[in-house]
Amino acid sequence: MLGGRGLHGTVTAISGTTITLKTDEGESYQVFTSANSHIMKERQPIKLNDIHTGDSLVAGGEVDAKAKTVGAVFVAVLTAEQAAQAKKMREDFGKTWTAGEVTSIKDTTITLKRLDGATQAVSVDENTSFKKRHDSITLADIQVGDRLGAQGAVKDGTFVATSVNVRGGEAGGEDRGQSNRQGPAGAPPPNP
Repeated sequence: MLGGRGLHGTVTAISGTTITLKTDEGESYQVFTSANSHIMKERQPIKLNDIHTGDSLVAGGEVDAKAKTVGAVFVAVLTAEQAAQAKKMREDFGKTWTAGEVTSIKDTTITLKRLDGATQAVSVDENTSFKKRHDSITLADIQVGDRLGAQGAVKDGTFVATSVNVRGGEAGGEDRGQSNRQGPAGAPPPNP
């Protein structure tokens, strides 16, 4: 899953405008496409019949985890290199980068509800850089409800951030839009 708005997996079947996708977790999802779905490969538009069984892809849109369906806004076929990068990013999530919504701030610890729904504490110190878009900010500028990404490493069981980037909008997280930074296709958006 990609933070509840998309998923990554391998195509197991295509029937009409529906793609059956096996996720990395082994679950089978039906991806419903329409004339309004953007279908891409290497940033170029393609047709649904250009997708084949065995292709690695990302589908973004309305995910219904109970029904195992996605109403696809976009479908992106990944190259082998993109699929490998996406896999590495998913493996590194929570270890070298993390992202989510701030649920609390206490002293120098920011608690996030991550993109995958898990809670993670992010420790910051005098060496951590803070940004909102391209502007430098401080820890005091971050508020509960802000969405942010952080890069760093886990040390002694704690994620220690080297950089923290708050997603767009004004203080308090009014802008819930996507970050400017793009990760490899198929990975949850990094936002660090």
